[in-house]
Amino acid sequence: MCFIDRFGGLFFGVTRMDDGAEVNQESRTIREFVDYPDHKKRSESAEFRANKRRLVVQLDVPCWICGGRQSREVHHIHEWSLWNALDPVKVLNSLHVFDPYGYTHAAGDKPIESPDDIRNLLVLCEVHHRGINTGVHYLTMPIWFPQRAVKDGMAITKAIEHVKEIDNTLKRH
Repeated sequence: MCFIDRFGGLFFGVTRMDDGAEVNQESRTIREFVDYPDHKKRSESAEFRANKRRLVVQLDVPCWICGGRQSREVHHIHEWSLWNALDPVKVLNSLHVFDPYGYTHAAGDKPIESPDDIRNLLVLCEVHHRGINTGVHYLTMPIWFPQRAVKDGMAITKAIEHVKEIDNTLKRH
C-alpha cells in the first residue's frame, strides 16, 4: 500500500484484495465550517415523535441504507438546526426530487412548515445515521449515498470492517 501526501490531506493508494483484484484507495481530511442560524434548543416536537412512531413502529420502515431494523433513528433530510436559514419552497422542491417514501408526491405542493414534517424524515440505523465514517453526519454524500447500492461482499469504506472489529472486541469482554 502506498500513500502520497498531496492536495492538502488527500491520500491515494492502491492495494490488492484477497482475490488479487486491485482497489484504489483514497483517504481525505475534510473540514466543514457551517454557520448555524439562531434556533431554539433541540427537543423532540410532538410532530416529530408522531412521525417517528409512524415510520419506525407502525410502518416498520427499515434503515434506508442497509435495510436493518436494529437501533433505528430518524434523520432530518434538511438538517433541523439549519431550518431557519432554509427557504420552504426550495425545501419542498428538493423533497420532490428525493422522496424516499412517497409522502411528498402524495402531498403535492402542500407547503412544508416544519423540519419535523414526515416528508423531511429518513429512517436510518445508528451506524448509517451517526456512525463514525459510516453515517450521514460524517461522510460526504458521494460516499454515504452509494452505501445503499454496494454489491454483496463489497465495502466502499474501511469503517464497516473497523466497526465490526470493535463490536467483536466488545462482545468478548
